[in-house]
Amino acid sequence: LDMAHEVAAVRPGVGVNHGVQEYLSRRSGRKPVVYDHSLEQRALERTLGVVLFQDQVNQLAIDVAGFAPSEADRLRRAFGRKHNSELIEQYRQKFLAGAGARGVDEEAAETVFNKFNGQYMFPESHAFAFGVTAFQASWLKYYYPLEFFVSIFNQQPMGFYSLETLKEDARRHGITVLNPDINKSRTKCVIEEGKLRLGFLNVLGLGEGMTGAIEKATARGTFNSIGDFLERTGILEEAALNLAGVGAFDSLETNRRKVKWEIGLRYRPVNTQLFLPLPVQQDIVELASPGEWERMKEEYNLLSLYPDGHIMAKLRPRLGRKMQCSRDIAGMTDGTRVVMAGLVIRRQRPHGKVVFITLEDEFGHIPLMVFPQVYQRNEHCFKSPFLVIKGRMSRREGTHNVMVESVTPFSALEKVPGSRDWR
Repeated sequence: LDMAHEVAAVRPGVGVNHGVQEYLSRRSGRKPVVYDHSLEQRALERTLGVVLFQDQVNQLAIDVAGFAPSEADRLRRAFGRKHNSELIEQYRQKFLAGAGARGVDEEAAETVFNKFNGQYMFPESHAFAFGVTAFQASWLKYYYPLEFFVSIFNQQPMGFYSLETLKEDARRHGITVLNPDINKSRTKCVIEEGKLRLGFLNVLGLGEGMTGAIEKATARGTFNSIGDFLERTGILEEAALNLAGVGAFDSLETNRRKVKWEIGLRYRPVNTQLFLPLPVQQDIVELASPGEWERMKEEYNLLSLYPDGHIMAKLRPRLGRKMQCSRDIAGMTDGTRVVMAGLVIRRQRPHGKVVFITLEDEFGHIPLMVFPQVYQRNEHCFKSPFLVIKGRMSRREGTHNVMVESVTPFSALEKVPGSRDWR
């Protein structure tokens, strides 16, 4: 029950009339459970007098105004239609008339009708199913974190967070994420000696046809050279170069530039001529191995994540000593001055006014609240994938947010893991 109510409460339609705060206040006993009319009780009693589920909108229309079930559902749907003001007014008049016929005074009827809105809410059955799924997933994550994260990685794209954010969560739960490897990876992610090995499908440019060819070739024996890999798999040059860029050949040669050079020398397009394993050593040139920053940038480009860490860890030394991080939040009291930086992983505006943004750094998440006047003044800045923010810590009823006062955008990567934004 609690899980169903929790997942339902975060739907935007519940918050329109401050429903979440009202529900929590009533649940904690700080406010009494009251109804604007006794006819509301059957529909709202199980949710403490607050509308949490879209089914309750229908039931209120039936119980308070005498609507038929089919008509009540048409009323609910009308709120979600575009250019609906005239239609809503027609339903309002009918609702008030029906409520009046049942002895509901006009003020109470207006109050009940104003609880309806066109924002998204869960059906009750959906919320309970979601709650069961959330409980089961939490159980798996707690007791079998490795298996849980391998499964989640293999179901992407799905859900709210990017693969980079999921990887960071995995790392905080003790899971090591390994780069793809031509001999150890499979099409999808696998468990390898208590670690998560990324699959070939995680690499940009590799589809199931090519990953299947690699797996089929692997079944006939280990690849012992770059030429052996190209000959037995027949994959496209671009795919081979991308594999080199993410370190899939590191077990054969750690210098990724050298691997790419050799791929260029050895690659022969399929169906143009027979592959001859001719020596290429005489054409290999001395190339400096790419540095850590270059490797990280390429892995973000090709994997949409960086298995060894987080970009903010690399940027931290450049940000100055006064820059705080997400792990400092636990020790901050209400009103503490805050200067933080991070990668934007979500932007949400549930009620069309306050904007909620979450930053991610190498230690965790930083929740931000941006009020309209600050957002409007800096809207172009908030579109940047990387932000430095200044503000104050706000702690209310067990929650915390940074109230943003100023923002500075900056650039750090050509291709960044995508944020989840409002539509």
